[in-house]
Amino acid sequence: MKMVSLIALLVFATGAQAAPVASKAPANQPAGSDLPPLPAAAPAAAASTPAQPQSATAAATSPDPAAASAADAVVDSAESATGIGSDVATVHTYSLRELGAQNALTMRGAAPLQGLQFGIPGDQLVTSARLVVSGAMSPNLQPENSAVTITLNEQYIGTLRPDPSHPSFGPLSFDINPIFFVSGNRLNFNFASGSKGCADPTNGLQWASVSEHSELQITTIPLPPRRQLSRLPQPFFDKNVRQKTVIPFVLAQTFDPEVLKASGILASWFGQQTDFRGVNFPVFSTIPQTGNAVVIGVADELPSALGRPSISGPTLMEVANPSDPNGTILLVTGRDRDEVITASKGVSFGASTLPVAARMDVAPIDVAPRVANDAPSFIPTNRPVRLGELVPVSALQGEGYTPGVLSVPFRVSPDLYTWRDRPYKLNVRFRAPDGPILDVARSHLDVGINNTYLQSYSLREKSTIVDQLMQRLTGGGQNATVEKHTLTIPPWMVFGQDQLQFYFDAAPLAQPGCRPGPSLIHLSVDPDSSIDLSNAYHITRMPNLAYMASAGYPFTTYADLSRSAVVLPDHPNGTVVSAYLDMMGFMGATTWYPVSGLDIVSADHVNDVADRNLIVLSTLSNSGDVSSLLSNSSYQIADGRLHMGLRSTLSGVWNIFQDPMSAITGTRPTEVDTTLSGGVGAMVEAESPLASGRTVLALLSGDGQGLDNLVQILGQRKNQAKIQGDLVIAHGDDLTSYRSSPLYTVGTLPMWLMPDWYMHNHPVRVIVVGLVGCLLIVAVLVRALLRHALFRRRQLQEERQKS
Repeated sequence: MKMVSLIALLVFATGAQAAPVASKAPANQPAGSDLPPLPAAAPAAAASTPAQPQSATAAATSPDPAAASAADAVVDSAESATGIGSDVATVHTYSLRELGAQNALTMRGAAPLQGLQFGIPGDQLVTSARLVVSGAMSPNLQPENSAVTITLNEQYIGTLRPDPSHPSFGPLSFDINPIFFVSGNRLNFNFASGSKGCADPTNGLQWASVSEHSELQITTIPLPPRRQLSRLPQPFFDKNVRQKTVIPFVLAQTFDPEVLKASGILASWFGQQTDFRGVNFPVFSTIPQTGNAVVIGVADELPSALGRPSISGPTLMEVANPSDPNGTILLVTGRDRDEVITASKGVSFGASTLPVAARMDVAPIDVAPRVANDAPSFIPTNRPVRLGELVPVSALQGEGYTPGVLSVPFRVSPDLYTWRDRPYKLNVRFRAPDGPILDVARSHLDVGINNTYLQSYSLREKSTIVDQLMQRLTGGGQNATVEKHTLTIPPWMVFGQDQLQFYFDAAPLAQPGCRPGPSLIHLSVDPDSSIDLSNAYHITRMPNLAYMASAGYPFTTYADLSRSAVVLPDHPNGTVVSAYLDMMGFMGATTWYPVSGLDIVSADHVNDVADRNLIVLSTLSNSGDVSSLLSNSSYQIADGRLHMGLRSTLSGVWNIFQDPMSAITGTRPTEVDTTLSGGVGAMVEAESPLASGRTVLALLSGDGQGLDNLVQILGQRKNQAKIQGDLVIAHGDDLTSYRSSPLYTVGTLPMWLMPDWYMHNHPVRVIVVGLVGCLLIVAVLVRALLRHALFRRRQLQEERQKS
């Protein structure tokens, strides 16, 4: 009955359209900490926000008192209907930076629209909201015909008008009707400008800016939970929420390899869902008092608070949190450990077929093994790839003369190699308006990759007589407005996580007599544009932790990690297991595929997986059994410390011969000696002593805090450029990279490319081979000349004897 009452009240609320109210920000505003998007059952603490002088004018229509009262009554009735009062309402305060604004939102005539997308968790109901903005507006603007209009999902929120005598404004507060909110929201700022004389949208003196420190305050209450397996990954993760996700896992105190494998498969699936947002898996032995959690284990070993559910095989089940009726517990269980693994695969590989029910018996699932370099997230390297395959068409379109950067993210294995560094091809096709609208001489498209400039093209190339004749013969058509160009991308600009960037910069054509041109134009990159990496092969030199940070390489060469294994201590604690699950989440986010082929072993069983790449997770106090796995590196673990190992002069000379640039760059450490305590962690990469061409990645720390931090920084794009070499020491976000260990090769090439690979960037080898070649040529010439001299000598002797 509570749910029926709530639905009826929400339906009634849709008719109450309360208009927004604009006011100065009061001296004390309710605010809350930036809470995660999971439901919280504690009231948010109020924070004090000092008021600042209002300099711009905020305008809004007066609210309808009846409608506002109706909306308030809906919220009150909803709380009563669900049995939850205002004491569980939670205030979430987000700055615009936290919602995705890297800098201030600056609007000009050529780019009048700026906006942000954000989501509301599906299990939350918005009861009230407020937008507090500050910023500045150009003193050149005319107050009577210039304004910034604020909308949420196309619903009017308020208007900002300039005050030429006080360009800065704020904080200004706008109440937002909670009915305007949906699961995925768009907050827009639309700038309209006016000035004396002719309006020029490219005039740099007409602008308005909203600070990235402006805040959106949203108050929510939890909705009654809907426990349906078909809704997974909800309520644990909502794709509309961009913030990092925290998903508690509940495991038994004894972490055996089978249950850990099942947990890793499920964690990688959650990582696949969260993708770039990131995910963290804290591990508990008991069910959290509030919120949602995932419980994995054999039915007889489940926490006693859940009772003993009747299990007849691999089972998935959603039940209420025993301590929180609004919380949901996902049970992944079975009668034995093999059935637990089957149940985890039921979520990871059968999410699209899960029922609209709270329980499901999982049938055995056969998963075909993956082949090399076929991760779903990596673009193919055997054919050109259309940009329309990588992003929706809407992401390639922009409005305005300068619509901002159109980005096309893509991922690729970082071990690509081409003959003599031959570049990759990018075929760019784009459209611009026809007719006398743009000043072609000043309008262009800039193309870049990973924030590096590549090329610029005019939006309309001057057509030749032949082009004009062909257009007339073919009748013009759609293709007549498409500009086509081919440019090259140097291989060194492409690594694991990449972004193609297109920036339109159009200039309006000057109109005689101050006649206005179009205020808004449409520009687009054609989805049939393509990037071609088909001339590349897979081979590289290791160790290189940058490859691990950008693409999980070499472990993600097989998307299911079937050529990899994780080495854990005999008795790992919850912190180590949490780091392991976070690592599996990172792998799933990198490949978009569950780690179904991964094996979990302890240090004394590492020989069982000798032919695999190894990921070692350990604290220094438990690292005695795994220290031998770093024997091929320049670092050793002894007496609870990580320090530089002894190296012979011959090995150092050989390493310089393999990588002569290391002697120039000076990245080789002079000394490393640390206990890795106080939250400090270290990543070490080297060739496996158990099999040539295989990799060992060791994540080590003196305590759990440092180990967890190591995994978290892998998923943070801001830190990827700092992760280099064969050793990274991390203290929070402070990263130090080193390179000292011997190099080794991973991958294969056809025979005809081997000489190029062997000589590539190795001048010493070229010199040695050149000298050897010269000696061989000299030897051949000397031998030929000697034979010729002997022959001439015999001829002369024969002639003398005849005479």
